[in-house]
Amino acid sequence: MNSSHSIDSQLKILICEEDNRVLRRLSTWVKAMGDEVYTSDDGIHAQELFNDVKPDIVLVSPGLKSMGGIELIEKVKQSHPSQAIVLMLSSDVDANVFKLSIDLQVDKYLNKPVDATLLFNTIEALSKEKLWHEDYKVQKQLLQDYKDAIDLSFSVTKHDKNGKIFYVNDSFCKKTHLSHEEAMQGVINPLDNKNADMEHVWRELNENHIYRDRQTFKFDDKQDHIIDITAVAILDMNNEISEFLVFSNDVSEVVYAARKIKQQDIDRKLQKLEHAKEVNKIKDSFLTVFTHELKTPLNAIINFSEYVNKHLAKVEFKKRDTLIDQVSQINASGWTMLDMITNLIDAMKLKDGMLELHRTEVTLNNVVEIILKKHAVELEGIKVVKAYKKNYTIYSDELRMKQILNNLITNAIKYSQSTIVIVIKANKEEFSIEVLDDGEGFSDKQSAIKLFEQSGEDDMTRTAKGAGVGLYIVKELCSRLGYKVVITDSKELGGARVLIRGKKDIEL
Repeated sequence: MNSSHSIDSQLKILICEEDNRVLRRLSTWVKAMGDEVYTSDDGIHAQELFNDVKPDIVLVSPGLKSMGGIELIEKVKQSHPSQAIVLMLSSDVDANVFKLSIDLQVDKYLNKPVDATLLFNTIEALSKEKLWHEDYKVQKQLLQDYKDAIDLSFSVTKHDKNGKIFYVNDSFCKKTHLSHEEAMQGVINPLDNKNADMEHVWRELNENHIYRDRQTFKFDDKQDHIIDITAVAILDMNNEISEFLVFSNDVSEVVYAARKIKQQDIDRKLQKLEHAKEVNKIKDSFLTVFTHELKTPLNAIINFSEYVNKHLAKVEFKKRDTLIDQVSQINASGWTMLDMITNLIDAMKLKDGMLELHRTEVTLNNVVEIILKKHAVELEGIKVVKAYKKNYTIYSDELRMKQILNNLITNAIKYSQSTIVIVIKANKEEFSIEVLDDGEGFSDKQSAIKLFEQSGEDDMTRTAKGAGVGLYIVKELCSRLGYKVVITDSKELGGARVLIRGKKDIEL
């Protein structure tokens, strides 16, 4: 590991980690870079340290004592929104932690156990961003200094009504590098400049009695000088023009500095864009790895619970019914978590345009019955009204239709008070599916279908459940399948109503 920054500056770095062994190792690495290090394994103590030290970079782990890492980040961002934060995540981190960190605009992420080289590169990148920010502030202040200097130093000339100069001040001579005699002879004349549209200048002065513009002059240094001109017509008692007063400001340095800053700003934005692309790539990669790692133990939970449930039913013993009920709940919870993981994986595939579709005949009634059977435990105490009689068959992707209907029915189960209704209709060309519940409905129907969003999260219209992926998956899959999704309030039940409508034999 490199032991010093390529940028010659010492940083203050606060490391917040609950495992003291890891904390000591990270501290040793950072000190080897030549930076000043502060450490804490306690969230409240870390906040106090932050307020005292004002670090350049904060490395945070979610599982701190007293106050969690995410809460610490939230408090830091409230008082210092631009603070550089690095979140250190383990492989078993809760998906909600990752979502909250995105909302809080965490700058970078490191996987635990932390690699020394990645740690150094992360600090190096944030150090460069800090330097760019400071350089921008210096350039901005320099521009302001130029402006203040110009405001205090005008070059003034007076002209007769024909434009001939009869007065100049010292600043004009100094700026133009002319003697007083040369200036009076009109060697450089704002009202007789061959590089300007003088017809326009005189028209403005005669009609409006004022002219403001920027002209280019060449002084004895042979360089182009950009001059801001303000010319005012002085009127006599008969309201006739008697002379002109001209204020000239050499803004060459300001203009060139502004152009330089503008170009630097463009370059900086391009660099930030590349950085944002890299962060998004890391986020997507993290979600993909994280979700795939969870599927293996979840499949084991589901398969083992089904096996135990099957054999418990064959044997009589005390508390058998209680154990069967508990195993059934384990199985249902496993299916729920597996659905969430599948949704996350497919959300990433949809986002990247990598999800493939395979069409076949799909009987909607059978799909609904399979899903209801899978959620039998969650449906206890909930009345399910099935408003369909015939077997409705469409030509679609069976796996994706199961996913769409599973998300709609699961969502209805989460938020219903006592009743959900499933309606299936079809004619020769089209079909429609409606899922209604008697919950509190959606307060923000647009946010409900966004990735990692939940309707009513701010005003608590709905209790936050799930990862905020289900309805996003429904919307994206329906879009790929050529179906329309409509979210409204249910007039019949007073809760939410989600309608899917499409053609029965649409080409995928």
